[in-house]
Amino acid sequence: MKRSTVYIPILIAVAMIAGIFLGIKLNYPSKPVSLMAANIREQKIKQIINYIEFEYVDPVDTDSLLDNTIADMLRKLDPHSTYIAPVNTQRAQESIQGSFDGIGIEFQMYRDSITVVKVVPDGPAAKAGLKAGDRIIGVDGEAAVGENASTTDYVSKLKGPRGTKVIVKAYRPLDKEVYQIPIIRNQIPLVSLDAAYMIDDQIGFIRLNRFAETTYQEFSEGLKELKKKGATKLILDLRDNPGGLLTASTKIADEFLKGKQLIVYTEDRNSKTKYTYAKSKGLFLDGDVVVLINEGSASASEIIAGALQDNDRATIIGRRSFGKGLVQEEMSLADGSKIRLTTARYYTPTGRSIQKPYEDNYEAYQSESFKRFEAGELVNKDSIKVREDLRFVTPKGKVVFGGGGIVPDIFVPIDTSKSLMWLYHILGYGRIDQFAFQYIDNNRKDFQNFNRQDFVANYDVSAELLDAFLEQEDLKKYLRTTDALTEVYIKIRLKALMARNLFGNDAFFEVLHQNDPIVERARDVLKNPDFWQADSLGIL
Repeated sequence: MKRSTVYIPILIAVAMIAGIFLGIKLNYPSKPVSLMAANIREQKIKQIINYIEFEYVDPVDTDSLLDNTIADMLRKLDPHSTYIAPVNTQRAQESIQGSFDGIGIEFQMYRDSITVVKVVPDGPAAKAGLKAGDRIIGVDGEAAVGENASTTDYVSKLKGPRGTKVIVKAYRPLDKEVYQIPIIRNQIPLVSLDAAYMIDDQIGFIRLNRFAETTYQEFSEGLKELKKKGATKLILDLRDNPGGLLTASTKIADEFLKGKQLIVYTEDRNSKTKYTYAKSKGLFLDGDVVVLINEGSASASEIIAGALQDNDRATIIGRRSFGKGLVQEEMSLADGSKIRLTTARYYTPTGRSIQKPYEDNYEAYQSESFKRFEAGELVNKDSIKVREDLRFVTPKGKVVFGGGGIVPDIFVPIDTSKSLMWLYHILGYGRIDQFAFQYIDNNRKDFQNFNRQDFVANYDVSAELLDAFLEQEDLKKYLRTTDALTEVYIKIRLKALMARNLFGNDAFFEVLHQNDPIVERARDVLKNPDFWQADSLGIL
């Protein structure tokens, strides 16, 4: 590193400390920070960087070292205070904003080329004529195929500022032609709504995968459409939803609650509280609601589940959620990097903090769900550990618990049968995904007369197609250790993946939920809610 760049990391450190100092002064005026103490800390960082830069035995990239040091320092505070390096800020911002600039395709690397799985409706690629199944073999005159093809490189070439042009060279297997397709990049939504469809003539289903700036709008539009189709009951699927924006979750919870009902409240280091209440008009104030959660449901997902559970508004079904009850605020640093610093804790309406303990190291915290599995908690409701000293009661007398995630009202165990474990093994290597895509890709003409409804309701994966899948890579030999249930799982998964390639995510989940025990339990509860009171975990 040149001597002229020695001061760059020093300036970064100075800016970082100054930013933290100003943030403290602006956010916590009741506890002023000593300027002298801040100067001493600043000098210490400068000295350490200079010693490393000039005296350390080997050359060191001090920029990278500083980034790692900041990340480690924040991680020691709690598991959710994080550092975002400048190179990663755009992706992090896109996730929160719910959009990015690009051409609007879903793709996968198939063999040695980028293969279009789906084009975003009315997006730039769709308007330009790119179609599902097309192989992108060139971008702006450069080849985009080969054994060394890098997904990251091609994605960066296809993405770009809205209004700019990229020329895509595409091979279309259906007519064996190559096309030069100019595409004008535009804003592309990162969709939060995985699925919104009617399970039957009364029950609507919505699945969310994140909480971003666009999530509430997507949710409300989906819910309005379901109500038009006759939905008087709703299943809200938040399984494996890691959370996101607090405001998105409170807006969604508001649609189920009556005016002045408490949704959530936060408390900062000075015991300053901020309460969020429902307004008077919600989209779904009267219909029965079930919320699905599991060990992957965190943060904003838990805010919704906790608000509806504590207000006796919904039945929570599944397994204990992740347990994140900390609120982060994003703060920008001078070099374009950001930190997300925990500034408050949130509490459910009954006063529960659902944050699980984080005194152990970061790795132990993140792997806690696996420890739950080893302890049997994911397969046996009697193994669920609750804090008796953190027992709370809802207005209707239901007992709920704090201290580590949302405990569901009705527990549905994870399926640990030999058949399903074998299937997970196959899915883990992506074999079934690749097979389903290849089959659709090779036989698109055979499915041209199918619409989504017909396919979901009437298409069956044949024994011949199942055999064709099992024959690849000698998978069929494993049937000696499995049973007929395995075949059912594989057929449903194949059909769901085929549906996704043909009709998108709605169709994928609609097929998958035909054999989903948590969704089945939710349907039963909504059809006969009184019958399931005896299965409630609230009596613990």
